[in-house]
Amino acid sequence: MTSPERYQNADAAALYALDALEADERRQFEQALLDSVELEQAVRGCEEVVANLAYGASPVPMAADLKDRLFQRIAQQSIGPSSDLVELLDLPIAELKHQAAELDWALMPGNSGAEIAMWRVDDCDREVAFFVRKATGGLFPNHAHASGETVLVLDGDFVVDHQVYRSGECVSSPGNTSHQPKTLNGCLLFCVSSMDDDILES
Repeated sequence: MTSPERYQNADAAALYALDALEADERRQFEQALLDSVELEQAVRGCEEVVANLAYGASPVPMAADLKDRLFQRIAQQSIGPSSDLVELLDLPIAELKHQAAELDWALMPGNSGAEIAMWRVDDCDREVAFFVRKATGGLFPNHAHASGETVLVLDGDFVVDHQVYRSGECVSSPGNTSHQPKTLNGCLLFCVSSMDDDILES
């Protein structure tokens, strides 16, 4: 069989419609296509089949919280920390709680009654991962962020700008901002923030 004749068949038409031919094979097939009405009809038939393949698959329902999780992740990436420590926010809450229980805790500056436990440090990006807990309701120390901060609520509630966040929810704050969050009934938090935040320098 000569080279052009090799491409004058239904199998080649199917491969062409699927864009599965190599560059040289595609050129030879297209040359054969110019001289064959039957081959052109075969290609059109295959292209119709390929176009309908997507409609033959069963629809997969979208997770109810997909939109919320997507926008939450976008918010973390746009205004939150940027180091590899951010990946720790994806760990299971139970695992993070276990890690928090293994660390040494110290009182945060001020008289808020909040405690802090340092976990990991990224010296290159100057970011740190740490836990904060408060046994009762009340205000946290007022503090400024040198760069973005993301807080994951592990237990209880955490209130920022009148918005209440509960277990499993994240809140991100951009750099060069300050606030004084609070908790209504106590909480355990996992935070990824800048080493240069004033609350860590105190």
